[in-house]
Amino acid sequence: MTEIQSLLKLQELDMKCRDLETALRELPVRRQIDVLEEDLSTLRERLSCANQELNQARKEQKHEEWEIKDITMTISSISQKLYGGLVSNPREIENMRTRLDTFEVTKGKLEDGVIGIMEKVEALESEITDVNSGISRKEIELGKLTQKRDLEITDISAKLTDAIEERKRLQSVISDPLIRKYEQLAQDRGGFAVAPIRGNLCGGCHVALPSSIVILAKPNDRIVRCENCGRILCWQE
Repeated sequence: MTEIQSLLKLQELDMKCRDLETALRELPVRRQIDVLEEDLSTLRERLSCANQELNQARKEQKHEEWEIKDITMTISSISQKLYGGLVSNPREIENMRTRLDTFEVTKGKLEDGVIGIMEKVEALESEITDVNSGISRKEIELGKLTQKRDLEITDISAKLTDAIEERKRLQSVISDPLIRKYEQLAQDRGGFAVAPIRGNLCGGCHVALPSSIVILAKPNDRIVRCENCGRILCWQE
């Protein structure tokens, strides 16, 4: 293999390395993981809020139940006095009946409120169960995707390492001046410094090459450049 042929192979390895590096950065599974982690973050935030709402609702329920208990005891005490013959004054009896009615109304409102709170508690408990189930499912899915990502990274990284090692080996058999020329051309031509000759066409710019240029390039033993794009030409059978 001549230096020019080695240079073309070196370029192929450089392109392969760039493709592998791009593949590492842009693994589709990475985006899937990002989306899943965003979903999990949203679910965990909702779970936290739902738990806070549930704790608050239970506190409110307990408070209301204590108030109902106190009012029930008060109603019972007034009823005993009112209907137990302990009060005989008509004005006092009427006053106690008015108080009793007021407490009964208040108790009814509190009981309605407790029912509403219990319904809220039930709904929150159901939501928390559903959210926890959703979190569990997504965590399992995330684990699978993470494993897939790690396997893909390991596979691509191994290929990249092999390509880099092969490049080092190949570069060692190419002269430094030619390497420098190649690197400068690659920088100027978007990484495409060496163009294979296909028929009589430059593989870089696809312009027809003069037969004299093709003849000079065929041995691959010297630097012959395309007159149109300036790339180094490499003859291929």
